Order: sequence, then C-alpha cells, then structure tokens
Amino acid sequence: MKLIDFTKESSPYGTQKGRQVFSLMRDFIEKHASSTIFELSLEGIEFIDSSFTRESIILLAQLYKGKKGFYLSHIEDKDIVDNIDYIAQVLKQPIAIKFDQNIQILGPRLTKANLEIIELIIERKKVTTALVANAFDISVPNASSKLKKLVDDGYILRFEETAESGGIEFIYQAIE
Repeated sequence: MKLIDFTKESSPYGTQKGRQVFSLMRDFIEKHASSTIFELSLEGIEFIDSSFTRESIILLAQLYKGKKGFYLSHIEDKDIVDNIDYIAQVLKQPIAIKFDQNIQILGPRLTKANLEIIELIIERKKVTTALVANAFDISVPNASSKLKKLVDDGYILRFEETAESGGIEFIYQAIE
C-alpha cells in the first residue's frame, strides 16, 4: 500500500483528510482480507501532521489490532516519524517502521523484559511460547501471558497452528 495512492497529495493534513484516507485504506484491507500484514509506504509523502496521522494510520492500526498488522516504510523525514510517534504514544498504539532492514517500534515504551521478547521475535520472525520460555528462562505460563499482552497491545500477531502433538499451538509473529 502506498499512502500517496490514497491521499492523492504529498502533504496530507487534518482530521477530515485523515478520515477520508482511513475509509479508503479500510476498504483496501477488506478487499485483501486474506492478508495479515500490510506495508504502508510513505514514499512521495513530504509531510503529514498529527491529526491526519491519528485519523488515518493509527486508528486503522487500532481497528485491526491483534488481527492484522501494519508497518510503515520509506519515511525520509524525521518530523514525520516524530508526528507518528507522538500520536502512537497518546493513543497507546504501537506501530513499526522499517528502515532498510531494521525495525523501530513507535508508540508506548516497552519494559526491558518485553523489549527483549520483541527483539527475539523480530530476529526469529516467528516464535512459540516454549521458545520464549526457554530463551528467557521463564515458565511457559509466564511466557504465554507476556506474549498475549504483546498481542493485545498491538506489538505482535498470534496465529494458531497444529502442533506436532496434534493439539493447537500459538505462533507469535513480528509485524514486518
């Protein structure tokens, strides 16, 4: 997804424009219902203000929290990053930005322990509860509750797969 395809301009701003773009992006996502992770490229975008960011990007991420993930890319201007981070913190909605091959998560700050879990998930792409429990020498129930909170808060996604034992196993995935 390219933001400029929805905005039709390089410097979208304001609540009204944000709501219009939100509707267009939501329609796009619904048409691609089988996809779970969406890249939103800001290539060609020179400026967005915090009102536009709140009404379009952050509210879209909140709407699909835990079900679909969004990450931003091709951001050239630090002011845009600051505007996104400010609103993401205010609305307590994390959002990832991809710079080359690195991921930075904007929004609410994580505890050291949860940041380490996120870093492991980003490194491995996908993890299980058992892997996290072993990696950090914590109990499986503790790892499970930490991972569930990260899903509920919008930092990662969770999917069900059939385990080797035949039961259901949750797979946790980075949003990138």
